[in-house]
Amino acid sequence: MDRQKLVEQAYQKGGELNLRNKAYLSWLEWFFNREYIEDLGKGDVTSLALLPKGKPGKAVLKAKNEGIMAGVEEVTWFLNKHGIKVKAHIQDCGRINKAAAILEVNGKQRDILATERISLNVMQRMSGIATETKRLGSLIADTETRIAATRKTQWRYLDKKAVYLGGGLTHRLGLWGSILIKDNHLQALKARGEDKPVEKALIKAAKFASKVDFIEIEVASQEEAWAAAAKFKQLKLGKPCIIMLDNWEPSEIVQIIDKLRKTNLYDYVLLEASGNITPENIKEYAQTGIDVVSLGYLTHSARILDMSLEMTL
Repeated sequence: MDRQKLVEQAYQKGGELNLRNKAYLSWLEWFFNREYIEDLGKGDVTSLALLPKGKPGKAVLKAKNEGIMAGVEEVTWFLNKHGIKVKAHIQDCGRINKAAAILEVNGKQRDILATERISLNVMQRMSGIATETKRLGSLIADTETRIAATRKTQWRYLDKKAVYLGGGLTHRLGLWGSILIKDNHLQALKARGEDKPVEKALIKAAKFASKVDFIEIEVASQEEAWAAAAKFKQLKLGKPCIIMLDNWEPSEIVQIIDKLRKTNLYDYVLLEASGNITPENIKEYAQTGIDVVSLGYLTHSARILDMSLEMTL
C-alpha cells in the first residue's frame, strides 16, 4: 500500500481548480460578477465625478508583506474581462518579497478603480491562506503527514485553491465528491435502532463506492476505529478508505495506529486527524504517524497578506 499515493488520490483536487475546467470557470463567473455588481451598484460616483471618461491609466499592485503568491490566474482573468491588460511579475506559488511589484495593469482609470478592491480582496485572502499553509507545512516537513483544508471556507473554491498553491491538500470540494460519514449520520442510524452503526453505515456507503473519490468515516473511540478498519478490509471497496479521528489526543492516535498494525488492519485504511489542530500543536499530531491533519484554521483564521494598488499615470 503506497500511503502517499492514496493520500494524493483521495485528498488532492487542486489540479482541477483552473480556468481550463469549465465548472470552475463557471463558478468564477458567478463569484466575480456578484462581487462586481454588488460593489459597483449604480456606479462608482467618486470616479464619475473626478475622472474623465475613457482616460487611460496605469497601476502597480505591490506587496506589503512577504509570503506565497496566490490568485494571479483568477484576478488576471477578472481584469482582462473588464478591458484591463495585466503583466504579472510574480506567478502563483511564487515567493513574494516585501514591497515587490506583483502586477502591472493598464486600462481606463475608471475601470482600474472599479475593479481594484475586488482584485485586492481576492489576492490578499488567497495569498494569506497559501502563505500560512506553506508555513505549517514547513513545521512538519520532517514527517510523512500532509496538511488538508476542510469545508469551513468563506470563498469555497478560491480558498481551496489557495491551500493547494501553498502545498496543502484540498480535501473534498463539496458534498457531491465523496462520502464522509460523520457523527450526525451515525446518530441517525442509532436512533433507528442500529446497534452497530459504524459497520452498517459502511455497508450502506459501499453501494455508492463507484460514484465517489473516497469513503471516510468519523469515529469517536478506539473501538469504533478498529471496527471501521475491519469493515473496510472486508468490503474491499477499491477506493481510498479513510478513518477520521475527530478531536482525538495525540496519545490516543498513537495507540490506535499501534493496534491497527498489530491486528493487520493498518494497510487497509488512511488515517486523518481533525478538530482543534492549531499551529501550536500540529507538530505533535504529525509525530504520531497520522497520514493527514485537516485544519479549518487554514481557511477561517489565516490572516490576509497585505497589498496595495498604486496608480502611476
